[in-house]
Amino acid sequence: MRWRRGGGGTRNLSPCPTFLQKWGCVMECEIQGAYKNLRYRILKLNRNTYILDMGKSFFKILFPFTFWTFPNTVYKINDEKIVEQLKAPIVKQTNTGYFSVLGAGLSILIANLISPLISYFDIQTSTSTNIFILVFSLILAILLRFYISHINQKNLKNVVELEQLEEVELWIRPKSIKYLFQYLFFYLFFLAFIIFGIAAFIEHGNVIILSLTLFFLFFLFIGSGLTISVGKTKVK
Repeated sequence: MRWRRGGGGTRNLSPCPTFLQKWGCVMECEIQGAYKNLRYRILKLNRNTYILDMGKSFFKILFPFTFWTFPNTVYKINDEKIVEQLKAPIVKQTNTGYFSVLGAGLSILIANLISPLISYFDIQTSTSTNIFILVFSLILAILLRFYISHINQKNLKNVVELEQLEEVELWIRPKSIKYLFQYLFFYLFFLAFIIFGIAAFIEHGNVIILSLTLFFLFFLFIGSGLTISVGKTKVK
């Protein structure tokens, strides 16, 4: 756990004993959602409150496991009034493993239901035209993701300016090994569906395949936030 401010260096704020800091200290952290804002998380650690910006790095959105493998910059909030404005209502946390299985089941069901109709939506275009349509559609999906992220950032700035807060670097761990594998299943399933959809659209130029591919891509973007979900976890 490191702290920095402006251009000045860093100093360790870990509450661990000095002899343990050499190997790193794992601490318990409570994570809460920001009210009506999917981009941010509120972290409660050592009686301090921090906010994490999960939409700052597009690389981490594309490869969400990097939220666990690389340090994350969080911002310390000292004003309790700001914290109360940001906090989402506390709700019972649902097991995300069920969402993974449900998502897979629904995907297979939808595929079976529409498979007899897919051929009716083939468009008679060349492979190069299909590639152009695909690239254009992917760019639109990415721009939509950026737009939603920008709206979330704008809403947060109405409450607090992160640039004016102290910065701390934290390594945030998965809740458990079970949760890690649940998310891995979710990520790989949707990634495989997207890759298959891209290849199928280039070959067949089918509108339904393109629509489903974009839907799953956007769902994968949003699902990156599940790496750091509401509940208790470990940080270092």
